[in-house]
Amino acid sequence: MNNIQHLKYAVEVERTGSISQAAKNLFMGQPHLSKAIKELEDSLGIIVFNRTPQGVVPTVKGIEFLRYAKSILVQVEEMESLYKQTDETVHRFDISVPRASYISYAFSEFAGTLKNETEIDLNYRETNSMQAIKNVADNVNNIAVIRYQELYGKYFISALAERDIEYLLIWEFDYLLLMSSMHPLAGYETITGSDLQQYTEIIHGDISIPALPPSEARQIEKADDRKKKIAVYERGSQLELLRRLPSTYMWVSPMPQDVLDCFSLVQKKCSVSNNHFKDVLIYRKGYHLSAEDNLFIDILKKTVDMVAVK
Repeated sequence: MNNIQHLKYAVEVERTGSISQAAKNLFMGQPHLSKAIKELEDSLGIIVFNRTPQGVVPTVKGIEFLRYAKSILVQVEEMESLYKQTDETVHRFDISVPRASYISYAFSEFAGTLKNETEIDLNYRETNSMQAIKNVADNVNNIAVIRYQELYGKYFISALAERDIEYLLIWEFDYLLLMSSMHPLAGYETITGSDLQQYTEIIHGDISIPALPPSEARQIEKADDRKKKIAVYERGSQLELLRRLPSTYMWVSPMPQDVLDCFSLVQKKCSVSNNHFKDVLIYRKGYHLSAEDNLFIDILKKTVDMVAVK
């Protein structure tokens, strides 16, 4: 049995929660993958996955095994990248991030530093924080940036600790209102929460918080029900909507001025409660940041200094 390959199979099955989807992702037949997982379980003497009508879920022993499997695969990947001579000149970088214009700006600056290199392999994934945590835990990404409201910080820190993920603070900030320069409130010196009630808020439709108590989850749902809102799932759409629908607004991290100018937008301060957020860099415990990782982090911090609202 190819032990490393079987570990990869098991981790992909856990990631997708489906034998059939994992088989597609691995470019193999479902029967072959099912047989490989059964061989793995027989060799270990444990059941790694329970099969249910909704898919497959790890058993208690399976969760423990998969944690070790991911750690082994990370070490194998680092060893291969260290000694694989043919890849010495390839600049690889793969990151999951929140939908933030300042991070996109930093990434473009980072990519620009590599434009004259012969081989580059870059992946930039905009997603919610829980998916970014999963991507790092599952070895899809070596690093990611997650965003959380300070109010819920303890839940995110706990989720990171449970997955053996370390974190480094990149920036903490108050959200700003983003709106068209033609918005009725764009000329106001001071904007209050009550001023916004008649206008439509654009929100990201896949925000999630780990292990949120039901009472707090119900409060969030109740607050959302009172709003005029448009849910979006990618950053380009939100900018176009704000530009084309002057009665809309959005809460965002401070943005680069050239992005504001490009879409004829303005950002405004607004004093509301629970408006403090943190962006943190996350990576698996024991992972050594690469030269590309460190370069991106350095550019990201410089971008923060540039866009931070004083």
